Amino acid sequence: MKSYPPISFKITVKGVEELNYRIEERAAFRIVGVSHPLDKELENNFTAVPQMWQNAAINGTFEKITPLMNSQPMGVLGVSVCNDKEKWRYFIAVSSSIDIDNSLEEYVIPACTWAIFSGTGTGMSIQELEQRIITEWLPTSGFEFDNAPDIEVYLNPDPNNMQYEVWLPIRKS
Repeated sequence: MKSYPPISFKITVKGVEELNYRIEERAAFRIVGVSHPLDKELENNFTAVPQMWQNAAINGTFEKITPLMNSQPMGVLGVSVCNDKEKWRYFIAVSSSIDIDNSLEEYVIPACTWAIFSGTGTGMSIQELEQRIITEWLPTSGFEFDNAPDIEVYLNPDPNNMQYEVWLPIRKS
């Protein structure tokens, strides 16, 4: 006797939902805040980075850095520095020109062209947006990653109605 399982097809439709974005060229800008090393095994960062945000909420980091915010982009920033020239680091920071004490770090984001995507929702929503940018938008955009950090800008940190932007450094392909 022989048995054959029924034939089935799985169709996934992508690109149905719009992606709101703009392209901007920006001069270099300075960020100030705290950082944590990133692991080159990306999966390890999926636990380290959320823990860093949780610690920043508990230990007063936000109260310390938000008054220093005085330049664009206006919002609390999550900055991933992942290139071949520097140690990989993740910053929770703000854009600022104000002098800081030794308890904070500074980093200069290089001049770059940015694809800036807007979104709303929860913490999971920003991860979904980032995945869509990489898998749906970037391959067909005519652009590629540039050698600069990628940035999450949290405009409204309310976890139930978050407003954010994802800044992707780009250059023409």
